[in-house]
Amino acid sequence: MNVPHHLRLLVGALLVVLTAAGCSRSAQSHFDRGNAYLDKSNETAAVLEFRSAVGKDPKFAAAHVKLAEIYLKRGDGARALHHRVRAADLLPNDVDAQLKAGSLLLAADKFQDAQARADKALAIDLRSADALVLRANALALLNNVDDAIKQVQQAIALDPTATRQATLGVFQLAKGRREEAEAAFRQAVATDPKSLVAQLSLAQFLWTTGRLPEAEAALKAALAADADSAVANRSLATFYVASNRLPEAEPYLKKVADASDEPAAKLLLVDYYTRLRRRADAFAALEELSTAPQTWALARSRVAAYLYSEGKTAEAHGAIDEVIAKQPFYADGHVVRGRFLLAEGKADQALAEAKQAVSSEPRNVEAHHLLGSVYLAKRDHESAAASFNEVLRLNPRAWAAQLQLAQIDLQRGSFATAAQLAEQAARTQPRSLEAKLLLARSLLARGDIDRGAAVIRGLETAFPQVGAVQTEAGMLALRRGDRAGARAAFEKALSLDPALLEPLTALATLDVSEGHGERARTRVEARLQKTPHDSVVLVLAARTWASTGDQAKAEEFLRRAIDADPSNLGAYSLLGQLYFSQGKLDKAISEYETIAARQPGSAGAPTIVGMLLQAQGKADEARRRFEAVVEKDPQAVVASNNLAYMYATRGEQLDRALQLAQVAKAGRPDDPDVSDTLAFVYIKKQLGALAIPLLRQALEKRPAEAVFHYHLGLAHSQAGDKAAARKALEQALRLNSDFRGAEDARQLLRSLG
Repeated sequence: MNVPHHLRLLVGALLVVLTAAGCSRSAQSHFDRGNAYLDKSNETAAVLEFRSAVGKDPKFAAAHVKLAEIYLKRGDGARALHHRVRAADLLPNDVDAQLKAGSLLLAADKFQDAQARADKALAIDLRSADALVLRANALALLNNVDDAIKQVQQAIALDPTATRQATLGVFQLAKGRREEAEAAFRQAVATDPKSLVAQLSLAQFLWTTGRLPEAEAALKAALAADADSAVANRSLATFYVASNRLPEAEPYLKKVADASDEPAAKLLLVDYYTRLRRRADAFAALEELSTAPQTWALARSRVAAYLYSEGKTAEAHGAIDEVIAKQPFYADGHVVRGRFLLAEGKADQALAEAKQAVSSEPRNVEAHHLLGSVYLAKRDHESAAASFNEVLRLNPRAWAAQLQLAQIDLQRGSFATAAQLAEQAARTQPRSLEAKLLLARSLLARGDIDRGAAVIRGLETAFPQVGAVQTEAGMLALRRGDRAGARAAFEKALSLDPALLEPLTALATLDVSEGHGERARTRVEARLQKTPHDSVVLVLAARTWASTGDQAKAEEFLRRAIDADPSNLGAYSLLGQLYFSQGKLDKAISEYETIAARQPGSAGAPTIVGMLLQAQGKADEARRRFEAVVEKDPQAVVASNNLAYMYATRGEQLDRALQLAQVAKAGRPDDPDVSDTLAFVYIKKQLGALAIPLLRQALEKRPAEAVFHYHLGLAHSQAGDKAAARKALEQALRLNSDFRGAEDARQLLRSLG
């Protein structure tokens, strides 16, 4: 077919136009359109264009910068960090790009990466004061505060701004150098009296060191520098609330709430009204939040919590149920309902709520904290520790989680770790009495008497009328051999807080040791009149009466303790020792048979019968008793533990033994005998490697227990570590050359060479 020349030209021109129209725009074109949208305040469209730009050209640094700025403005830190780091990689000679990436890395707790960005910036410009400060902050957060101080001092020499002086003050304070810290904070204010950072840093220092009038003056100076500053208003309000000058806080909190669109600002006012019991004002603020769809669930959840605090549990449950019904994956709703259930002792239901909250929002700190609290209530300390560690991973400054972990480590006997965690919590929350008390206990427990004494002296100055502080002062006096001083401190503790158990126990012990048994009994009896069903107090009573020669009364108290808490293994153990010392096994069995018949649903009496039969050498009959108890109550800790050990000793029903031992471990996770039982079952199942950590845990509690060392030797032998096995076996025989299993230990030693 012959096509005219002019038509060919026309078709060719059309093809060029159509092809150009059909192709996507260039990366630069998308970038330009993105900037045009930004000029019109259309961030959503701008993001699409900038994303198209980097899609077309992944090395388009300017587009990455724009995306980082928008995401940062929106509070999307993860995306902002990605694009800032990408921009810095594409602009290796740009100091500002390195510093911006480093700042976000620092905020994301990527301290080593932040230091690396600071190093890159300094390689470009050795005199960059901002790079030196970034590096200093990274070093400080990596616990290298000495080098951090040197770096920020170099930055100040180059450019002495108020912010850098304040940063130096923070680092000096972290090293405990109060005079140097104060000098730096005051120099920051002198450098720029209108600097909010300088004034607030000085105020925080003065507040922390107990100089309240000066702290208030510094906070007011900060507000004078910027009357509309949300940070300054909030800081002064917090100061007044913490100083118990509540009415003075209201205007500052209202200013923060009125000036901000953020729900958190209005919730501060709600919390304030709640504390003052101004119900109408609190509900009015929540009602305002409820009108906006995006904050409805948050406001209704707070209403539920408020109702619960007033004792209106049915209404509170109704409110939170409404929230979850409308928004089933709202994590905070499940957290609130989980807290209600935990307070009501419904640990299993609370656990389900906590797990749902974590599933709905895996990075929700409150959800993980609730999960840890539920595990603590269920005495599953390993799972609790895992949850609180996750809280710290998400928020390294979560001091409440640090305290919980410190408490767990203190109970485990890991005193150094407990002290370290408590110290971190005390630094994060310097006015926390709980953190300082736990730090003092941890330091005394690990034998650091001088440091513990310093902490306690500070507590006595700051909180002279708190019973727990006087208790720690008494413990310190005991450590130093000052019995009179200890007694005075314990007496004062009880006068301040009569419900405390620790000083009561210490005083009763001192009374008995000094020959004042009647005084000890009078003390404990007075407490029993107030809490007649407290298992721990009943065991204290049993020990007190037994130590003063009244075995019959001690037995009565132990029976009552077991009735109050059938899982109290210490009560069973003490009762067994009592019967052994009296030689009353037959009589005791008869009496407990009668009690068991009268209380068919109770695990306590039949478990004691089984233990007494064991003591008489009637193993088969004892086993049958324990089996009957577990059949009726699968969660019976003591019977499960003893039955598991019996099965393991005979090498029979090992799968059932493992199940029973795990039940006992869940019920009494910190009991060394329970840990040993589970470990022994693992050994019998040829799983020695699993037994080793359990036996180490048991030995932390009872390091002189020969059988535990023997079992550890067996476990190491199975795991193939002959040297460790020999060491454990030799230690077992050194402690007791005639323990049950000693001959087997000798044979194993010989076989190991």
